[in-house]
Amino acid sequence: MGAGALGALLLVSCSPQGAGSGVADGASTYEAHLAAHLAATGGVMYGAHWCPYCADQLAMFGDAADRVPYVECAADGENAQPELCQQRGIEGYPTWEINSQLYPGLQSLDQLAARSGFSAPQ
Repeated sequence: MGAGALGALLLVSCSPQGAGSGVADGASTYEAHLAAHLAATGGVMYGAHWCPYCADQLAMFGDAADRVPYVECAADGENAQPELCQQRGIEGYPTWEINSQLYPGLQSLDQLAARSGFSAPQ
């Protein structure tokens, strides 16, 4: 992935989440539903715009990457919230907070689904 694509991916992931189900019309993928579930249940990915593992984590969501609840921890990043990251005890990136538990490192979609209680719609 080029630097421009990476920057665009990370900037999109920092945008505020909309109301509703979080799954846009026609976006019925497993990844989109999982991202919407994480948002609805308070799951959050903490990361930094310069972190390659964060980019890899978001890439797992494919077209739904912009729906992943994301907090930018790098002070020089878009919509940065370094104080929140410090309060939550975030020491590395990516780190997921799901059900008040911290899960550092890259997580598979199956791990995120299991930890958040997600069941794919039929």
